[in-house]
Amino acid sequence: MPIAVGLDIGSESVRAAVVDVGKATPILRGFAEMPLPPGAVQAGDIIDEGVVTEAVSALWKRHHLPRKRVVVGIANQRVIVRQVDVPHIEEEELVEALPYQVQDAIPIPVEDALLDYVPLEEFATPDGDLMLSILVVAAQREMVETLVGVARRAGLQVLSVDLQAFGLVRAAFGADLTVGGEGPQGLLDIGATMSQIAVVRAGITRFVRMLPTGGAQFTEALVSGCSLNREDAEERKRSIGVVASGLPEGDDEEATLRRVLTRTADGLIEEVRGSVNYYLSQSGEHSLERLVVSGNGARLPHLANRMARALGTRVEPVRVFDHLSVGRMHMTE
Repeated sequence: MPIAVGLDIGSESVRAAVVDVGKATPILRGFAEMPLPPGAVQAGDIIDEGVVTEAVSALWKRHHLPRKRVVVGIANQRVIVRQVDVPHIEEEELVEALPYQVQDAIPIPVEDALLDYVPLEEFATPDGDLMLSILVVAAQREMVETLVGVARRAGLQVLSVDLQAFGLVRAAFGADLTVGGEGPQGLLDIGATMSQIAVVRAGITRFVRMLPTGGAQFTEALVSGCSLNREDAEERKRSIGVVASGLPEGDDEEATLRRVLTRTADGLIEEVRGSVNYYLSQSGEHSLERLVVSGNGARLPHLANRMARALGTRVEPVRVFDHLSVGRMHMTE
């Protein structure tokens, strides 16, 4: 039974999911998480390797998780995803030539990056030269080595490193990424300290961008703007939320808090809209068919409604269990 274990090292906790990937529909066999102290991980970057290694080790020991076939997810500002057009050559040649073909398209030296790519489509130039559009993923080598090093010091056998956005797309849309329509569909995951947006069309992920805004920014806005302590800010954020359109009226405390949250939401929405518009302008598309939202930050009351109005598309919550079965939870070595 082929079992894979996904490892997510977030800003607030480390999480693991045990998945049976040998079926047409993947089966979730186990899930567990372990909290991290503040500052150990910031926006996807591991700051305190010792603390994170200890948390991963404790998570595996406490829940008896499999140590083999571990897939580590990466997502931070040191991962660059770009669409690049390259000459159409054999795959083996392209892998070897990739650093030279993409060095002008990524803002980090290729010698400091780990590179991979997803083929998008073939096309011909006006002169008849055959070209290939690819989605290039460039991750800073030092960051990836730190991440993998933590997993290995915790006693895990790392099978691969995957762009977290790709995993989110698979979870949100399932194996058939064309479900929901042939037009472009978006996925927005709002994490604690950052968000990720991906656009899928015709079964292929064609655009990925990391945004430096997450749910913690809403909490910080209440702490700094309304003189609340962090615990109260978290509670009030979850109960009050934003308004679906416009700005809240009134001078009472609740209206003030909602106004602060709504302005913070508008900043995130503008980042999302800018990313979506960039993709649409580059691809010649007119609009998204829908935007699927995930992550704890997406649960902020009325945020989805406000985003739908601003983007002019329907916004839906992610439904992971439409594409995933839950089996008997069984965790063994």
